[in-house]
Amino acid sequence: MDMNIRVSGFPPSLMAVAACVLLAIVATGCSTGPQIRSATAPGADLGNDFRTFGFFPELSTDRAGLHTIVSRELVSATRREMEVRGFTFVENSAKADLLINFHTDVSDQFRVRSTPHYWHGSSFWNHRRGFYDPWFGHHRWPSHSAVELQQFSQGALSVDIVDTASNMLVWEGVATTRLTQRTLNDLGPALDDAVHRMFKRFPVPAVF
Repeated sequence: MDMNIRVSGFPPSLMAVAACVLLAIVATGCSTGPQIRSATAPGADLGNDFRTFGFFPELSTDRAGLHTIVSRELVSATRREMEVRGFTFVENSAKADLLINFHTDVSDQFRVRSTPHYWHGSSFWNHRRGFYDPWFGHHRWPSHSAVELQQFSQGALSVDIVDTASNMLVWEGVATTRLTQRTLNDLGPALDDAVHRMFKRFPVPAVF
């Protein structure tokens, strides 16, 4: 949830305009989805060297040895993405060519913004007020800066795929996004979307 600390305020009319602009920027940013990164181990041929996959018996997203809701959502989404790429799921993780694990993290982030604010109080130019004004942006129009400290939560999800024969990581995908209360209240679609976007960068394309 965002928390704004106002160090220097805007007049009510400018605050309303600023709020509309901020909402438009946030809406545009959310529509682009999470930021995605991925990496494949040098020399790893995922399309030819591996056929089956499973999941680690205890995932990093589990708690007290139990599958959490997050774990179940991620297993379902990741299994779908692997199967449409021709890999076969096996229940016995000891017999899988690849094992998959997940990790999630939520951290607090801070952003400082400084914007010019044209002053509307009394000044040397008070003789003009009420009769006429210099044009907006006039070089003698007094101004100061308004500073905002904005706090927000950022969520990160990583998917690790490990070669069971060598016990080495062969592919990883990472998704990071700004969290909202709406996302936290309905994590399923957000997790599914993040996994789908991640696997668009997987070196093996979907075959059906």
